[in-house]
Amino acid sequence: DTLKRVVKAGDGSILATSPPYHRFLKSHVDFAIVSPGMPRVDAWIQEFLAHNVPCVLADYLVEFVCKPGFSLDRHVLYNTYAAAEKSHANHLQRLEVIEVPTQEDDIVCSVCKLNDRAEVMLICGDDAGKVGCGVAMHIDCCDPPLDSVPEDDWFCSKCCSSVSMKGAKNSSVLKRKSSLHVK
Repeated sequence: DTLKRVVKAGDGSILATSPPYHRFLKSHVDFAIVSPGMPRVDAWIQEFLAHNVPCVLADYLVEFVCKPGFSLDRHVLYNTYAAAEKSHANHLQRLEVIEVPTQEDDIVCSVCKLNDRAEVMLICGDDAGKVGCGVAMHIDCCDPPLDSVPEDDWFCSKCCSSVSMKGAKNSSVLKRKSSLHVK
């Protein structure tokens, strides 16, 4: 149970849990998790060693996740230390490369809570970013729903009320947008 959680927490993938392993040895394999009593002369151990796959105990992964920075050498079997270090370094490098892209589709509609249909998503505010709260809403989630994306700035009902209270009753934007309300 612990191993399953650790492998998932470490973003590892278990490729196979039983022989044959041939098809996996041709792809990139970081580690072979081996039972403590497995003899070096075992056919699959020999296959792992022939493919330069480091053989480690399950505790290697547990300590990698739970005790970062601690030496993992005591969990490496059959003198595969160099291969284990290389796999460990490759794994750390892959972790550093992962970036979370920031895209426009990260904007979520405040009504339906979906981030789809960016082409019909409205964002409350003016182009300068001086007026409006930045809330996002699909045109069909507005109350009443809009048929198309307005050509001018759009403001949510809260910001329309706020602007009207500040005496902007003559604003063309306010006249145009005052009928828009959130569902």
